[in-house]
Amino acid sequence: MSDYVPEPDVLSLIVCDQIITDRVTGKVSLIGMFSAIHTPRFPVVHPQISVYVALTDGRGKTPLTIRIVDANEARKPLVDGKGIVEFKDPRMIANLALQFHGLRFPEAGQYRVQIWCGSALLREARLHVLEAKRPPGKSGAPGFAPAPPDPPTDVPDA
Repeated sequence: MSDYVPEPDVLSLIVCDQIITDRVTGKVSLIGMFSAIHTPRFPVVHPQISVYVALTDGRGKTPLTIRIVDANEARKPLVDGKGIVEFKDPRMIANLALQFHGLRFPEAGQYRVQIWCGSALLREARLHVLEAKRPPGKSGAPGFAPAPPDPPTDVPDA
């Protein structure tokens, strides 16, 4: 008889700004879902990233790892957190709400948010970290248009 235990099935893996769980109903609200971060300079420290994971079809105590890595995994992970979820019934759904504060992205590129079970990669979500480009001739903070110029004062009335 084999000791093989199948990995759980990932129903969702979502990156967002905030996760709110209603204490009365247990309903989960995901606020500000995104797959890209735009910044004018690097390195950048992102204030908060939340990750929601829903799993089912697990059996017993299941070791999980959440990782955030660059696409080539050339550097050590930005996040490498481990935990155990206990599935009392394979039909149950385990909802995980994780928050990470002050993640430092050293350069632009593609990053991956991964969920692992033991040594098996279950799923990953891409996270693009991009340099925000200002249009030519524009100044000021990204996302804000510069103030219009003052109207000329030396134009004669027509």
